[in-house]
Amino acid sequence: MLFRAESSSSTNSQSDFLSREVERHSLDYTDCSNRFYQVSRDFSKQYAYIYSSRLNTYRNILLPVIRKKWSNTYKILKLCDLRDKYTTCIIIGTLFKLQQLKPSILKQLSDQLEIIPQPARTHFVHESDSLVLEDELQRIKLVGDCIDVHQVVTGVVCAVLGSEDDDGVFTVKDVCWAGCHIQKPLPKLSADRYVVLLSGLNMASTKVDHLFSLHLLLEWLSGLSGTSQYQEELSKIVRVIIAGGLFANNASGELNESSIIDSSESVDAFCSAVSSVAPLDLMPGSKDPAGAMLPQKPLHYCLFPKANEYKSFNRVSNPYECDIGGVLCLGTSGESVKDIKQYSKLESDIEIMKKTLQWRHIAPTCPDTIPCTPCVSTDPFIMYNCPSIYFSGSCDEFSTDTFEGDDGQRVRLVCLPDFCYTKTVALVNMGNLECYSMTFS
Repeated sequence: MLFRAESSSSTNSQSDFLSREVERHSLDYTDCSNRFYQVSRDFSKQYAYIYSSRLNTYRNILLPVIRKKWSNTYKILKLCDLRDKYTTCIIIGTLFKLQQLKPSILKQLSDQLEIIPQPARTHFVHESDSLVLEDELQRIKLVGDCIDVHQVVTGVVCAVLGSEDDDGVFTVKDVCWAGCHIQKPLPKLSADRYVVLLSGLNMASTKVDHLFSLHLLLEWLSGLSGTSQYQEELSKIVRVIIAGGLFANNASGELNESSIIDSSESVDAFCSAVSSVAPLDLMPGSKDPAGAMLPQKPLHYCLFPKANEYKSFNRVSNPYECDIGGVLCLGTSGESVKDIKQYSKLESDIEIMKKTLQWRHIAPTCPDTIPCTPCVSTDPFIMYNCPSIYFSGSCDEFSTDTFEGDDGQRVRLVCLPDFCYTKTVALVNMGNLECYSMTFS
């Protein structure tokens, strides 16, 4: 990949400017998102299948984790096998939160008959919330200080250690989460290589005020700014990933047909310009012109007649997983993080991402509170491999941290804010997972 750059001599004379070409470095790339692409759109199926598939998969995942944590001291039982009261045992099941503030279509219909309008809510946590554990046939109420109802969400599969009392309530003494899978080591790169992550460009908005920042971003990616030494550094950017919000970010209203048509040319031109200087992976977001149900299929090719001419332009799914030079990257456009925040007291995007790694699940609240395609034989949102880079789009602000797994896994977490408000992107070094932000304003 080549991109043009300008360099000047120490005399700073305009006539001394030298035109040259700098070679864009590259790394091997593999799209690992087949499980998101191959989800069938058969809406005649029930959503119970995805919970059943999730539970069956996690039984196999949790068994070695349980043995490591609790050895073989306690029996692993199903709820139907609970016989002896106050006998300590292990139960594997799916958590379900009973929440009185949780939106319900039946409650909404009944509220319409009320004279006083009901206030709109964006947070559905109440002190009366409680937890139950479900398996294929039964459910049981959970109590105990070892598991905090406000720190978990519906859909998480775990193993609980405890006993049942005379009232049919299970007292939890300890909890075992799935944790991260074994992680392959980082490749030993000969030099630094970077991936650029951004989200929420909101180019279909009628109140766009960040076009200048977009132009600065394009010039920066193209190597049209800075000294020759700085341009050499920019040539080490091997990939750009847009995590949703290209047309509209989550804070925008619903897109209509005219706004998409009006902005399609400028959106295509932007993607074409980026793809001409660096490989670009484009993920859809919840407000983009794509199906709202997760996993989202790639944006339609007809929206990008110019960008499609470049082999470096890739329309990908949401969630999205890829291997870049031996570094596994996984991310979403932010829907799962926002939903978990609404149904728990977890307030930090970074902390929520750490929780999903601990639970080994990208979007546990699918299909309960996030629209999801019915899946019969498998749950595509399970983290089958431990990523080295884990990102989320549409976050409140840029933040980054590392997650340390029990078996030495090290994951770089990146929260991507909306570019239309912050003019900020993230850069991650593929060699050592260092991360920092760049602002174009």
